[in-house]
Amino acid sequence: MANPEDVEQDVFTESPPVVDIEVLEAAKENIQPLASGRRVTTLSAILTTPHGQRDAQLNSARRRHRLNVEVALQDENDDPLEAYVRFVNWTLENYPQGQSAESGLLELLEEATRVLKDHRGGIWRGEPKYLKLWALYASFVEKQTMIYRFLLANDIGTSHALLYEEYASILERQGRKGDADSVFLLGVARQAQPLDHLQSKYTEFQKRMMSSIAMPPPPVPESSTRRTALGMTTSSSSGSLGRDRAASSSQGDVFGSGSTSVSNSRLQIFVDPTGSEPQEETRASYPDIGTRKSRVKENVPEVQKAAGATLKNAGRARRVVSGSTTNALGASKIVPFRDPGPGESVEEESTSALPTTKLPPKTPGKNAVVIPFRDADSQEGSVPCTPRFTPFRDEPETPSTSGGLAAPETVMKPKVASKGIPVLSEAEALRKDPLKNYSADECHLVVE
Repeated sequence: MANPEDVEQDVFTESPPVVDIEVLEAAKENIQPLASGRRVTTLSAILTTPHGQRDAQLNSARRRHRLNVEVALQDENDDPLEAYVRFVNWTLENYPQGQSAESGLLELLEEATRVLKDHRGGIWRGEPKYLKLWALYASFVEKQTMIYRFLLANDIGTSHALLYEEYASILERQGRKGDADSVFLLGVARQAQPLDHLQSKYTEFQKRMMSSIAMPPPPVPESSTRRTALGMTTSSSSGSLGRDRAASSSQGDVFGSGSTSVSNSRLQIFVDPTGSEPQEETRASYPDIGTRKSRVKENVPEVQKAAGATLKNAGRARRVVSGSTTNALGASKIVPFRDPGPGESVEEESTSALPTTKLPPKTPGKNAVVIPFRDADSQEGSVPCTPRFTPFRDEPETPSTSGGLAAPETVMKPKVASKGIPVLSEAEALRKDPLKNYSADECHLVVE
């Protein structure tokens, strides 16, 4: 009887995990694709876990991987490269968005490549896993060619074809095809493994180079849309050939959808087969349209005699109307002077004759003092019928007694160094300068 442990387990005994495809569909824009693909079960478990529990689980697993790396670096019998590879793979799977402040993937790759470079005498420089860490680190930085020059200068992964293939691919994308060809030749000369794969990549690169050279340049559109002159030919033979082509095309395309125009052909002139000269047609005589003065006579007023005409005086009518209105309203009029009678003085007569008009009260000056009105019979203790006017005065500014803090001018402010230079985060600094943590002696062969 066969042992139950040796019997292969039926695939239908265990129910497969249920994955909600709608969750993955809703978050697909925030998932960075990988060349090796992603596991659906891992993505579903990450996206369906609440944020609070997810952060706690990720932090716990991160501390566990960090502890494994530290133990592997201290133990001579352990493999720190394998510990770093597991840590990087875990970060790629559990942070679908890729490099971010939460994942810290860029800092982890820089640490792994830098720590293992000279660890235990540099025994990891020839490992393909170590070279893949460098290639993944180069995919996140701006100056990728700097990484590969550093690898060639420090003899890291020079026996693997992956180094030369990736470096040549980056140079080809930048348009430096001559440098890419040199990199391929260097890898073939060093017998990088697998050599047949490297040679096939080099052959494909050469085909692309030849096709780009053999391909004619694209036509340049004409900047000017001006029509060229008709009948422009270089010789008489080309002109006769153009006429024959035009005649044949006009006869053959009678029932066609449209006539094709032949470039550089003369304009065909009709010739009467009888040979008689054309007679001059009698031109129709145009009537006299006159001069410009006669054509604009509608705009010139007609001249008439002034005898017996009545002229209207607009100014007199206006004065009459204004005078009648003034008298109706009872306004002031001019008083004629009369000689004073016996017993009357000139001042009294002139004063009585002048009309009495009530003038408005004068506006007090800028520095005038406002005197409030008081009743004549008011006493000191009584309340006046008119309230006393109290001018408004600004109160002196007093410091606020509230204990609240003032709101900041802006929510986010960049960190500023001592000399006024903004301090970048570690990820941004590594993206701009991937070799910033290395000494100048190690990078002197890498500077462009």
